[in-house]
Amino acid sequence: MKEQIDTIPVNEAYEAGDECPFCYLERQAERRSIRYALGPGASYMEPDVRAVTDSKGFCRQHFKKLFDYGNSLGNALVMQTYFVGLLKELEAQTEEFSLPSKRGVLSKKPVEETELLRWAKEKNGSCFLCDRIDYHMERYYNTFFHLIKDGEFREKVEHSKGFCMHHFAALLEAARQKLPNAQREWFYETVCRLMKENLARVQGDLDWFIAKFDYRNAGADWKNSKDAVSRSMQKLRGGYPADTPYKQD
Repeated sequence: MKEQIDTIPVNEAYEAGDECPFCYLERQAERRSIRYALGPGASYMEPDVRAVTDSKGFCRQHFKKLFDYGNSLGNALVMQTYFVGLLKELEAQTEEFSLPSKRGVLSKKPVEETELLRWAKEKNGSCFLCDRIDYHMERYYNTFFHLIKDGEFREKVEHSKGFCMHHFAALLEAARQKLPNAQREWFYETVCRLMKENLARVQGDLDWFIAKFDYRNAGADWKNSKDAVSRSMQKLRGGYPADTPYKQD
């Protein structure tokens, strides 16, 4: 299999032997995006980048990760201009707002309750970092479906630990549009087998972790169960519960 720039990350994810290669790729994409947003390159000082962060903002999860990253001044500058735009939009939304019972017969069409709600939900539903990560993940799914035409890569997949449930669902969704017909039988047979085998494996590790708390097993080996709780959480929903916060160098 000839390595290319776009195939390197996906192959590296499989070589890492993780519970889910797409969790591995997502973590890499997220950390690069956080570093891009607040890191040494100071992209947050670029007008075009600030215009996007002012428009999209950040979700709760990524605000926490940006805070943990440690660039307090950078965070403050990004939020400062976001607040300016947010307040202007809120002023525009509320300027003509009135309840139905308060409207005059000749009043111009006011902002409806549903419009104000739509705007508030929209402001809470966008995130600069989520969009960047989604863009990279889309590329990784495309690369995955391109690579499975290669026998060497298929062998890597066949001997992997499958996927977390989150990325399993995302992969199935992507397969509907991206999967070549010639690969469909192999894909569904392989990923379904991998999911059944590896969910059972992780459940077995979790069972033994619990059994170790029985005094009768106090002297027994932990086998592969010491990190069963974090791996079980990852297998069910994705991500890395045991990760320490990602911080600037």
